[in-house]
Amino acid sequence: MKLVKQKKLYFSEGKSDKVYEVDLCENQDLFVVNFRYGRRGAQLREGTKTVFPVAYDEAYKIFNALIDSKEKKGYSDTLLEVSAETAKIPSSSVNTIREETILKYLQQALTHTYTRNWKVSRIILRAGTLKMVTASDVIAQFLSATDEFQQHNAITVLASFGNTTYTQKILEVFKQHTFKTIAGRAACAYILKYGNTVDQQVIYTEVSKYISEDQIHSLPMQYISENTVDASLLYYAYVFANKNEVLRHKIYQLLDKITLEVNVFKSIRYIYRTVQITNDISFFALLSKRIAVSKPGYTSDYIYSDDSWVLAIDEKKKENPSIAFSAKTKNYFNKATYKKVYELSTENTDAYIKYATETLCALNDEDDGAKQEVQYAYNYDSYTGRYTSEKRIFPKYHDYLALMYILYGNSSRVQHLKNKWYYVDEIQPDSPREEALSSVWDTKPDNVINILANAKSTIAVDFSLRIIKENAHFLDTIDDDLIAKLVSHYHPKVLDLILDILENKYRIVQPEETVLLALLKSENEKAIELGLGWLKTYERNYFDNSHFIPALLLSNAIEVITYLKSLFQYNLPYNHPIQIASLQPLFDPINSFSKDFLIAVNELIAESEFGKLLKETPSYKIAELSNSNLTTNKLFALNLAKYNSVPAYELFKDSFEEYINSDEATLRKAGIALLAHFPDDFLLANKQDIVGFLFSEFQEVREAIQPTIERLVNLDHAFKANLLHQLLQVLTEAETYQGVHQNCYELLIKYFERDLSSLSKAHIMTLIGSKYESAQNLGTPIFEKNISLSSLTMLELVQLAHSDVYLIRAKLYNFFKDNTARVNYELEDALHIFNTEWQDVIDWACTYFEEHIEAKNWTVEMLLYACDHVKQDVQAFGMKMVTKHFSEDKGLPLLEKLQEHPTERMQFFVTNYLEGYAKDKHEVILALENYFKTSLFRINSNRAAKTRIYAFLEQEALKNEEVAVMTVRIISAILGTKTLRDKSRSIDVLLAIAVQYPTIEVPLLIHDLSNEI
Repeated sequence: MKLVKQKKLYFSEGKSDKVYEVDLCENQDLFVVNFRYGRRGAQLREGTKTVFPVAYDEAYKIFNALIDSKEKKGYSDTLLEVSAETAKIPSSSVNTIREETILKYLQQALTHTYTRNWKVSRIILRAGTLKMVTASDVIAQFLSATDEFQQHNAITVLASFGNTTYTQKILEVFKQHTFKTIAGRAACAYILKYGNTVDQQVIYTEVSKYISEDQIHSLPMQYISENTVDASLLYYAYVFANKNEVLRHKIYQLLDKITLEVNVFKSIRYIYRTVQITNDISFFALLSKRIAVSKPGYTSDYIYSDDSWVLAIDEKKKENPSIAFSAKTKNYFNKATYKKVYELSTENTDAYIKYATETLCALNDEDDGAKQEVQYAYNYDSYTGRYTSEKRIFPKYHDYLALMYILYGNSSRVQHLKNKWYYVDEIQPDSPREEALSSVWDTKPDNVINILANAKSTIAVDFSLRIIKENAHFLDTIDDDLIAKLVSHYHPKVLDLILDILENKYRIVQPEETVLLALLKSENEKAIELGLGWLKTYERNYFDNSHFIPALLLSNAIEVITYLKSLFQYNLPYNHPIQIASLQPLFDPINSFSKDFLIAVNELIAESEFGKLLKETPSYKIAELSNSNLTTNKLFALNLAKYNSVPAYELFKDSFEEYINSDEATLRKAGIALLAHFPDDFLLANKQDIVGFLFSEFQEVREAIQPTIERLVNLDHAFKANLLHQLLQVLTEAETYQGVHQNCYELLIKYFERDLSSLSKAHIMTLIGSKYESAQNLGTPIFEKNISLSSLTMLELVQLAHSDVYLIRAKLYNFFKDNTARVNYELEDALHIFNTEWQDVIDWACTYFEEHIEAKNWTVEMLLYACDHVKQDVQAFGMKMVTKHFSEDKGLPLLEKLQEHPTERMQFFVTNYLEGYAKDKHEVILALENYFKTSLFRINSNRAAKTRIYAFLEQEALKNEEVAVMTVRIISAILGTKTLRDKSRSIDVLLAIAVQYPTIEVPLLIHDLSNEI
């Protein structure tokens, strides 16, 4: 920035010694007023009175007003100026002096007597900045200058004055330079704005050498294919399309999306300068936004490319350079845009409002990538000696100067730091509006509503809503088409606003069809709900229009399709045939419909009477959809065939297998479902293959084949009988694929209800005994209805204890309780109930057998069955019954059998009966030899059991010689195993026997020490 004027003021009173400095600076032909203040000699705080640069007159007033305000507070000193003058001069006088100086310099340049360093081309521009319209004749003489920049600036200034006197001279400039120089391109822009038809034809003829209308239509593909194109091609296209709105729109769309690379940015720069002259606000707004939001390719003179540092200027000369424009270039355009926009705001408010409208509509949250930033600044307070932190919020697009002016030109809270704008305090609901020219916006309802309707950014939405909040009447006159556009808006704030209006407007009258359809297409839950409510209320009125139903099918709202499905589920309340061409958007390769929505439309056609409205769809269209690469189109083909006037078999007899074998689940399902629409003879001829689909690995295939199976079941009784047998068999076997059992169950319930009631007892018992839930679910009600427990044998009854169905086990328990006599009589078979895996059965069986089985029925075999059982709780029950029912006659056989039991637990249990039953009975003891061996030979067996056995054997051996011989035999074998743990006890027993029976040989060498004592 260039310092124009400066003043330093001082204030000294008591302990106060403060300084206040004010600067008036030039900033690219506009001006700012900055200030600094604080303790003299300390670091001064900085601020500005012009957040956005302003014209000289306004800046001068601000400068003087700030000085006056400080002098009134006691500040004083002399005015220090960069210029020679030191006294305050009225701005009008200053402007007169400046203009006279500018005019003098221009005249000196024309007479070749100008000697200053200030470039003449810049002096011409300054004349334009100062609006020196009276100098037009002087400026026009530079149209003949040999310096193209003087020519360019002369044309630019004359255009800004609206001067048309020199059109022909400017046309000659174009003829001299055409598009090759900056002067020629400025002349072109001037002629496009002010030239007559004949003049503009000269431009058109020249530009046609470089581009044609066909080339403009192919421009997107040229850039997409990355073909090398003339860097000026887009510029030529813009000039060529000057009077053609269709072509202008096409170029606008391309400029809105194209990446600003080197082969593009040259055209961008040319077009930008052109629209500045022509005041083509739409393109000016678009280009200034694109430059502002695009990331510069480099920020210094050197860049890193191909693994080395190179000059940026050299990189740009490459065939495929990696950079387009610099940060410096971006900053230049940013400031140039602001200057233009500021001038519009002060001189042509209508043009300013148009620019602001176009700019706000061009902002795009999704594409621009603009983000809010937060930074913390730390300031040192010399009074407190502490640092204070300040949270600075840089809004989206904070370096887009022109936009910041539009949004915050009337703000008292926004500040700037270098080329970025920020605020500290968040805006409050009751805060005053901050946009520039607020009062003008209050008179522009169409522009405000236009911004709201076309906004693609939250900034634009909030901007328009703040204005509407104070101007609610703006919404009173919007037409139905605009309402429909607002309803379809992406932003929830817009929808909330418009829905409130709609609810009031159409409280008692039917909404227009365009409004209703916009609500249904809005993707807003509340809007769709409101629209469906109106649709149901005025259903007949809407459906009387034959084009209305196709419009609903293009709503992209699944809720709408659900509504149609319920409406057409069983009949055709509105029989308006639908032409398939009206639904073409659904079939286009590139469309905006969600896959879920397209599937829902397919289901509507396939699963309700709605499909009959499309029965006249031509066969060639169905074939075209079937051959499409899109899954949803292939589905449409199948579903359209179901109700078509041409039989589905004729349409798909050669291609249905392609669907059935598809990798896409939806296509497999649809292909299988289509079989239900094939003729009977085809189904009967292929019934075995069709049955195979019932057991497919794919769930959707198993479900889709069921309607076809229903037809076969009704057509062929033998097929039905075989299928019943096959389904029952599969149901009781392990599933090959998840869900097969459930599908079989559903089929049996749906198509074989009568057949199931006559199933054999064996089938029923197999079902309820199955380990598979579907078999159990099928068998249980049949069992309850057809099987009496009293008709079952005891083994069949016991088999019920294995059932996973608790109800069946409970029935068995109740039967046992009610039939104790039978259970006592058939106890041997009844005891097999313990083989169940269900603990609840074992628990109640133990209790039941203990309480209800008579003692006489507990034979040795019954007791041994329980004791020998593999389950420990059944063994425990058996030992309990042995204890309870042990008798003299059962003693020996029980001990003989139990001694063979392999478990330590049972062998210890047997020791309980040695004293009580085997004592003094040498025959019994001898019969238990194997039991004694087994127990004593175990190294880690129950110690208490061994202790009992040793004591018992020693006791009985001393009473009976045969028992003693057996005991010696057993202990000798033990000592031969080198087991040391029981050796001492074994020796003690042997010594006792040796003393009692000297004739019995024991495996000990006994030394008599009595004679040696």
